[in-house]
Amino acid sequence: MALLSRVPLTFALSGAALAAASFTLGALLNRRHGLLRLKLKLLARAKRTLVLSRVRVPRSLLPPSSSFVSDAEGLVDCDVHILDGKISAIDAGQTVGPKCDAGGSILLSCFTDAHTHMIKTHGHPRTRNPTGSINDALRVELIDQEANWLSEEDVYRRMDFAIATAYHYGTRAMRTHLDGTNSPDAQLRATVYTAFTKLRAKWAAKGVCLQGVANLYLPLWGKPALAEPHLEEAMSHEGVLLGAYCGNVNGTPFAETEAHLDALFAYAHAHGVQVDLHIDETNDPQCCCLQPLVHCLRKARANGYTKPVLLGHLTALSLQTPAVQREVVAGLAALRPLTVIVHPATNLGLQDRRGSMPPHCVEIDADTPRTPQWRGLTLVQELAAAGVCVAAASDNVRDWWHPYGDYDGLQNWRMAITLGHLDTLDRIVLRRGRVQESTLPSYGELDDLVSAPSLVQPQGSGTVMMDLSVQRGATTGAK
Repeated sequence: MALLSRVPLTFALSGAALAAASFTLGALLNRRHGLLRLKLKLLARAKRTLVLSRVRVPRSLLPPSSSFVSDAEGLVDCDVHILDGKISAIDAGQTVGPKCDAGGSILLSCFTDAHTHMIKTHGHPRTRNPTGSINDALRVELIDQEANWLSEEDVYRRMDFAIATAYHYGTRAMRTHLDGTNSPDAQLRATVYTAFTKLRAKWAAKGVCLQGVANLYLPLWGKPALAEPHLEEAMSHEGVLLGAYCGNVNGTPFAETEAHLDALFAYAHAHGVQVDLHIDETNDPQCCCLQPLVHCLRKARANGYTKPVLLGHLTALSLQTPAVQREVVAGLAALRPLTVIVHPATNLGLQDRRGSMPPHCVEIDADTPRTPQWRGLTLVQELAAAGVCVAAASDNVRDWWHPYGDYDGLQNWRMAITLGHLDTLDRIVLRRGRVQESTLPSYGELDDLVSAPSLVQPQGSGTVMMDLSVQRGATTGAK
């Protein structure tokens, strides 16, 4: 659970008065936040039911059958009872007896970050993407992989730092794509799986569930000589499921793409595991792997495959014709359990970008000034309206795909849904009914990994680019 405290105040000041008012408001907010944290600690230690009064909970997090009435922002004023670290009851505030006044704070469930790339996280600035494009990201990733990924310490520490940051912000479940497990290099695969397995055990002790996705490039699932050893190795590790990088299928015969998807779902069905796909992440309107995906998943469901399927990105769907969009949205809505994950931060940076090139994208000249005109997001409103589960995730954090971010689930949510009433919040994280004691890790912990001279040499006219990322812990770049 995360408590988000808010004081809606408006100022019409300027100059020194504004500075003084800002300082005073900050002090008041910090004091109020500290008092609430202290009260929560004391009540939790009393070993009795903890009642949080005057909290506001999004109506979507409450049982549909409950009679609570939400306000204009979709929030319900209520009291929340916590017993033995679990919510035991929620009422409209009629409870008598000791309570902890949350002062109108917003109460959320802890976050699930369902699509990350922690094998390559925090690789920036040692490996920079000169254009910020998908094409250069793929190119420089191979450079960093060859130079650093054989070191278990390097992979482990960067992953551990990422999980610690997410934990601090209130995340309790994460799924990471296990980049490198599709490599022909056995040592690289072993390094990735070993780091993942160790960290999965370490963070489980703190209540964090970690899953991994073992991906192949989609056509390779149709080649048993390559797919089956990959499958066998993936299935030998706890918490690992199957995935694919679908790529740009423009120019690939529909039947061929369908055969590859059929093979993947057959393997997943045989082993009883979930499937996670990178799909249609391109600016090419001729790419629509979602059409054969709908057809193949419909067959898999009819054959008894019932596991959840997660689809990431789907950016090209927003470039399709209205008829294709309606067809795909309706098809996905009929294939539950299925979730679409959007990545607003990463795809706002990657899509419609200068330097994009075939075969991954439609070409956009790198040297011609051009302001992006497309947000790179899929049909979030249409999918949600059709009943498809839609969520937002971190995707890439501080690497060559996206050089910013810090695994803040609230920030992902804010960017995706633009919840204006969460703009000035502070948070207290509760785990098993107790206030979480954690410090946002300092990014300086990784200085020795990322401070070496860049592995990618500058290109172009000699312009000097300065990295002015704000250093707030792991604050504000992987597929």
